[in-house]
Amino acid sequence: MDLILDVNVQAYPVELGDKFRLVLATTLREDNCPDDGEYNPADTAPSRADSFEYVMYGKVYRIEGDDSGPEPASRLAAYVSYGGLLMRLQGDANNLHAFEVDQFVYLLMKKLAF
Repeated sequence: MDLILDVNVQAYPVELGDKFRLVLATTLREDNCPDDGEYNPADTAPSRADSFEYVMYGKVYRIEGDDSGPEPASRLAAYVSYGGLLMRLQGDANNLHAFEVDQFVYLLMKKLAF
């Protein structure tokens, strides 16, 4: 997988070479039930975000495939906008088949101490 990701470094400083855990999810709920995408600070229910330091909510705006031949694409690229901060995740089509245009996606990130 290849990842290009814009990060608000004023809110979450990241240096070249930093190692991090990144999770993409369609909901923050631990039971995988859909949520409405609205943050409610009064909500005390457990959340996937509790284990992470940096969370963004965005929308898939483009999917590109490797259409160089008659076969189905073997590699895909999913593009997500997180309020202007952009992400491109590119890799094997088997790993990216669940992405759909106009789908909302959470990005959760936490630095690893190595």
